[in-house]
Order: sequence, then C-alpha cells, then structure tokens
Amino acid sequence: MRSRSGADTLLPAGLLLVLLAASGCSGRANEPSSDEIPIFRGAIDLEIGEIDEYDPHLFTRIPSIVEGPSGRLIVADMQSHEVRVFGPEGRFLFRFGGQGEGPGELTQPCCLAFGPDGALWVRESTRYSVFRLADAGADHDRIVRIAHASLGLVAPVTFDAEDRLVDIGSIMVEGGYLTARLHHGAGGAVDTVRMADPERQATGSTTVERMFGEMAIAVHIFQPSGPRWIHAHGPGGVWAEAVTSEYSVTLHHPDGTVSRIEGPRLPGPPLGPPERERAQSSIDRDLSRANLRSHPFGIPDRKPPLADIFFDRSGRLWIEKTGADGDEMREADVYAGTELVARYRWPSRVGVGEVPWVSESTLYGTTRNSMDVQRVARVRFEPQP
Repeated sequence: MRSRSGADTLLPAGLLLVLLAASGCSGRANEPSSDEIPIFRGAIDLEIGEIDEYDPHLFTRIPSIVEGPSGRLIVADMQSHEVRVFGPEGRFLFRFGGQGEGPGELTQPCCLAFGPDGALWVRESTRYSVFRLADAGADHDRIVRIAHASLGLVAPVTFDAEDRLVDIGSIMVEGGYLTARLHHGAGGAVDTVRMADPERQATGSTTVERMFGEMAIAVHIFQPSGPRWIHAHGPGGVWAEAVTSEYSVTLHHPDGTVSRIEGPRLPGPPLGPPERERAQSSIDRDLSRANLRSHPFGIPDRKPPLADIFFDRSGRLWIEKTGADGDEMREADVYAGTELVARYRWPSRVGVGEVPWVSESTLYGTTRNSMDVQRVARVRFEPQP
C-alpha cells in the first residue's frame, strides 16, 4: 500500500489522524497470553519464474499477485506491461495487456484487485483499467482515471463500505504534497481523506534543495534502516497507519471510529554487517546524487521494531515485526479489530511486496533465485503444534 517510502521517492508518505477524537481504545486490554495465541507456520508450495524457462515464466518486476476464481494466479508484470494468468499448479494459461494507452492496453501495471462485482481492476501509471476474466482470456470493460498527481505510484486497490474505489495518491497542500485516500463517487465526485500531517509523513527523512542547471529540485533523503511511516488499506473501507519505530498502530474503521493497537515495547534487532554495508552504500549514493558535503543521517545501531502492516482478505490486520539479519522466518501478529488472534510465520526469503495478498491459509509473495530473477511464490499455512 500499502505505499512504501524509499530512498528515491520524491513524495513523502503520510497520514493525518483527523478521526482520532471520534473514538479510541487500546488493543493491549484484549491481548491474550502467549500460550493462548495460535501459531501458524507457512511453507512454500509453489514457485513460478526461472531464467531458463520459456517467456511467460520469466518476469521483470512483480508488484502484485492475486488469487482469482478456481485458484488461478493473476500476476502483474510491470516492465513487460502485461498481466499473466496461471493455473493453481503454476501452468501458464494466458496473458493480456501490452504497452499502450488504448482500451485493453497497459502501461506499467502495478496493482491488482477484484472489485465488488467480480471484475479485475488493474492500476496503471495514470489510470485504472477494468477487465472481465474468462476461461481463456480477458475482456476490457472500462477505464477510470486516477484522481491525483501520483503518476506511477504503487499502492493497493481497495473499495470502501459503499463499494467506491479508494484511490491512494498525493494531493497538493501548502508547502508540498500529502498522501491521501480519494474515494471515487458517482458522476466523478471524489471525497478526500487526508491520512496524516506532513511531518508524520516525512518520518525518517528530510528534504534538501539542489540546483540542476537552472532548475531547483527538492531531493528527499531517507535515513538508511531508519523509521518510516507506513499505511495499509483493507476491504470494506478499513485502513491503518503506524510509524515503524514503535509498536503502535492506529486502526480506522469503516464507520469512522478509530482504535489503537498498542503492542510490546520492542527495541528492534541490531543491524548485521551486511546491512551496515548496504546502509553505507545508500549514504554514498545520496551524497553523490544530491551533491552533499555531509549526510543528514547516520547509520542506526538498531532497525525499527516494525517491518510492515497489511490486511488479509477477511480484514484482519497483520503487523510484521522486523527480523534480525539471517533469520529464517518472518513473523506477524494478526489482529481482528484490536484483539490479537494469531501469529503467523513464513520463510524470510518470501517478501510480501508493496501490494500484499494474504488469507487465513495462503500468502502470495516473491522470491529471487541465484541470478536475482524474481519469482512468484505461494505460501501455505498450517497450525503449529
């Protein structure tokens, strides 16, 4: 969505807690003891994508995977400008799209979701294309233009309690831009929900102005392995936000009320030697690209305790904790509302990406092979004894 910030991002991400006064409660009061929390362990049961396989199995950049009817896997491939459909066992079925701006063509398709009526929505660089999937192909249905200036932004596609498209993007405010939820209504009407103030959006970053020729350019500099603002968007209008430096998540319900999940005070794991090397490389790149004499941030001793937040298909919130360098498994606490109901673990080499798709029993993500080729990965969960 969830939308993530990175070192090359030009627009800060953020979230304005405008509804916080409406209602508030803490998830800590509903938290069961550790012995009462069911644990689910995941294992990879399918991977698709090899450099020596034929064309449909060779991917460039995979930003989004969804499971469709009959268990079919639908994969957005951003740089080939197409969507590919595979059977439950990984057999290639068909593809659609191709680069272009015409009906049925796609430009950098990043994000997939099924709408309330069963149609497949594909977010592109400047619009949404809607398709009807058949057994052997996809029929183009319509186009919906994005309602903001965030061209090429990777963000989840969701729908609110009134079945309106929720368009995540940046709006112009005094002093810059602000990330918001834009709800598309009938007749082109758009309701805007600001998700945070600019200062919260810019957590762990600063802006420096540099001249490139005769043009002044604002360059955003992020602290390597530093805190970030993160947000997640679930089905039916639920959404959440947090800053990764503390286990504290604000949960916005579809009826406009707000709750807070307060977890344990986690220090975050220390940076391992490879992570410190990557952080120094990031600093060196910033110094070069922004022509800086010194970097505004140093390398922290520890990583933030939270890695990510995202919703599953039933609207439960997953709070992924940051793992130590070399950990074999990732771990997320799963909440139904503010109640901790489960803990899920899955192989650390499976990343959920910027647009996660996860259910109570299945998670889709990506892995990379020794040649750094990206692959589709499916994880199946089973209760851990």
